[in-house]
Amino acid sequence: MRSPISTTALYALAIFLVNKAAGHSWNEQLQVIKNGTFVGDYGYPRGYVARTDPGFTGDSMNYLLPSLKSGRTRIDNTDLLCHPAQRSTTTQPSAYPRLQVAPGSFVAMKYLENGHVTLPATQLGKPQAGGPIFVFGTTSPSATEKLTDVLQWTADGSGGDKRGRLLAAQNYDDLRCHQINSGTISQQRQQQFPDRPADRTMGTGNEQWCETDVQMPMDAKAGAPLTLYWVWQWPTAAGKDAGLPDGKDEFYTTCSDVDVVAGPIKIGKPVHTIVQQDPQTAAVKEYQSRTAFTSTPGYTASGSGSGSGSASSASASASASHPHPHRPPPSSSSTSPASQTTFATLTATTTTTPTITSTLPSAIPSDFLSFFPQEQQATVTEIDDVTVVVTDVVTVTATPSAAAAGLGRRGLGHAHDGYRPLRHGAKVRW
Repeated sequence: MRSPISTTALYALAIFLVNKAAGHSWNEQLQVIKNGTFVGDYGYPRGYVARTDPGFTGDSMNYLLPSLKSGRTRIDNTDLLCHPAQRSTTTQPSAYPRLQVAPGSFVAMKYLENGHVTLPATQLGKPQAGGPIFVFGTTSPSATEKLTDVLQWTADGSGGDKRGRLLAAQNYDDLRCHQINSGTISQQRQQQFPDRPADRTMGTGNEQWCETDVQMPMDAKAGAPLTLYWVWQWPTAAGKDAGLPDGKDEFYTTCSDVDVVAGPIKIGKPVHTIVQQDPQTAAVKEYQSRTAFTSTPGYTASGSGSGSGSASSASASASASHPHPHRPPPSSSSTSPASQTTFATLTATTTTTPTITSTLPSAIPSDFLSFFPQEQQATVTEIDDVTVVVTDVVTVTATPSAAAAGLGRRGLGHAHDGYRPLRHGAKVRW
């Protein structure tokens, strides 16, 4: 059935098909915590590119393992831990310097939640609280660091090749952060945590960032850099998604270096700010004692024989023993959809006829559409592999590309900003 719709739907479709990294997270920024307050200048990961910098794409910072190109659902001992732009300790842009820390100081590693916290029910088989984040530290980093090697490091330094230590294991959800959307969790947190600039309004794109709070080693040597590996584990459990009956591994990483100094950290106004800045001035109250539902990484490394269990079993265990306060328990009678999912190629051409009709996929949530002003004009750029520039009324056709359709759920079946991709073979026309 066809019915007129507003240009709002074009926004929904654009974000629905947005770059594969847009719905995921990376460590954006680091800052020292003193007595619960963020102090001093900001620090940044290796090779940092801000979201507002020219040339930025989701892949500038987002780094997924196993990669989509690998065609694998399990990590193995060929997976390099760091993003290609972060494999050298010298790739530090002058505009985005390293953080300075003192031995024993606490550091907040900040990131945007992108719907993984405030829209938790959009992905099947995902761990509670957005899954665990692990932070590993080493003074002997390698340009060819392997994920499977680092995951074996332990808090006492005796694990794996003993070059590093596990410094923190915390839930992705810090119980405060939130994207600005119309979801229940976001609405609640906007009221519960109103610490933000006075001019912040719905729809500006600002949000309260999440944080992983890490204490620097007491024995860290002043004058030497310390490398931090931020590793987010977001697996799909086996038996939860019909398109992934055996589940899958899904890790996202960011590699950073901090400079250890002997003296106290300078407490002044931050100098190296970014446009899309976290509005918070203080850490979460539990920053010194936060934990994770899963305290050690669980995974199955294909072809290597290493690992401490399957990612899917770790996810299932965390879900069963620690129910998330915002997610309803799964229904035993529910069944997973049998349809395939895939990315779509979006093309657009302007028309002179001010009429928009559509057959929209049911996967676009109605509350998502209501988030945008109904009369807002649509402008879309850099949608995955395609650049689309749309002005005023348009005709849009979205069809699965041949390459994406061939991968299906195995490689491209995850959501973007919490929304499901188009069903395999679906077509949308304005």
